[in-house]
Amino acid sequence: MLRLFAWLGACSLALPGSLAGQLSLGLSVGTASFSGAARAGGNPEEVVRFLPYRPTSFGLLVGWGHEALRLEGSARYGEPGLALRGVTLSDAVQSPGSVLIVSENAFRLVSFAGGASLRLLRLREGPVVRAGAALVLERWSSPGSEPRTLAGAQGSLALELALTGALSARGEAELGFTPASPFRAGDLPDGFTPRSTWRRSLAIALVWWP
Repeated sequence: MLRLFAWLGACSLALPGSLAGQLSLGLSVGTASFSGAARAGGNPEEVVRFLPYRPTSFGLLVGWGHEALRLEGSARYGEPGLALRGVTLSDAVQSPGSVLIVSENAFRLVSFAGGASLRLLRLREGPVVRAGAALVLERWSSPGSEPRTLAGAQGSLALELALTGALSARGEAELGFTPASPFRAGDLPDGFTPRSTWRRSLAIALVWWP
């Protein structure tokens, strides 16, 4: 991996000025929420859903390019829980509605993303607002089940703030989509159907410009 970074840096220095870019490396931490994945029931008011639940993720970031246009990649790891949403308690409890049941750290999720981002605007000669799009590859694994690999896409909005000449802070919001579910039909209880999955993520990162 270090050789790859060194090779990218050497290539950026060797390119003509109009094509040359700058390499960046970063560390990130974030969280995500999911919708879809699996559901049972036809009445929207009585639907019960299985879905991954709010992992804390840690990531490595790499970028190359100019402020106006940048190629970006990331690798992240998290351990989502397994949530059952929409369960109704017994009448004896006199529950006012459905509840959420969560099993923590049920999955191991490794995700890779690669795409590009554009500068949208600079706020009063300070923070920069960027918009990005990327392809995503996710590998879901859990004890007792075969790993499952999913492909999807995501869009993002980020706010970057320079801290020093070589360091910047970044806050990012992402919306991701995978057409397939992280759950296999055979792993779900009777009556549940796998569904496509939406992901909403928030992350902060520290980025170094060597």
